[in-house]
Amino acid sequence: QIKVDYIEIQLKIQLFSLTSYISNAQSHIWLVATELQSTEMLRSDFINNFSHEFKTPIVSIAGFAKLLKHEQLTPQQTEYVKIIEEESLRLSRMATNVLNLTKVENQTILTDVSTFNLSEQLRDSVLLLAEKWEQKGLEFVVDFAEYNIEANEELLKQVWINLLDNAVKFSLEGGAVELHIEERTQTLRVSVTNFGGEIAPEHQRRIFQKFYQADESHASEGNGIGLAIVKRVTDLHGGEVSVQCGSGKTTFIVELPKVQK
Repeated sequence: QIKVDYIEIQLKIQLFSLTSYISNAQSHIWLVATELQSTEMLRSDFINNFSHEFKTPIVSIAGFAKLLKHEQLTPQQTEYVKIIEEESLRLSRMATNVLNLTKVENQTILTDVSTFNLSEQLRDSVLLLAEKWEQKGLEFVVDFAEYNIEANEELLKQVWINLLDNAVKFSLEGGAVELHIEERTQTLRVSVTNFGGEIAPEHQRRIFQKFYQADESHASEGNGIGLAIVKRVTDLHGGEVSVQCGSGKTTFIVELPKVQK
């Protein structure tokens, strides 16, 4: 009993510390990003270095929390460990997104271009998020033929993961997410549609800005970085990204050239 009580106390301490750390870290990031907005190089250097240092201890915390799952814990302790692991992984994803954004912001020329199967990449991206959309009971409507594209495969994958993750996050329980590819003369047009709340017109103009979040009720689930990455990667490919809302659905459209000039 003494051992169980000790573990429970330690878990509560860890959970409280992690929650405080998350709150302080997020506030610090947003504050520094705002203050350094006029000095782009300093801002990029700071975020890049901070994210590297930030991610290492967070990954360690998640690893220890995962190990604790194998101990004989009470249901309450198990819930504490689950929260610690989930929040640690969320912070780790945030740090990764910040690093990805800094990388593409500093990139002016598209490199590592290859020809690959875009349709297969989209299907793989859907499967990577299977756990998330299965938890919400979502149906994925994937309707397209096989299309090849000339692009940076790694960067484009970030686009689809961010758009699909958003679609899952803002979909209603038991709803659907639609994924389509439309071939045009010189471009391929990918659309990702979710059914749920629409994005207000005043937010649509700003959602691709860094750290901007249109829906504050979901602020704890995101960080306002994903769509900025989508926009920057699309720009690097000479493409366009847009959003359309209406009739209870939101559609993000990415149009990319089939071949890079």
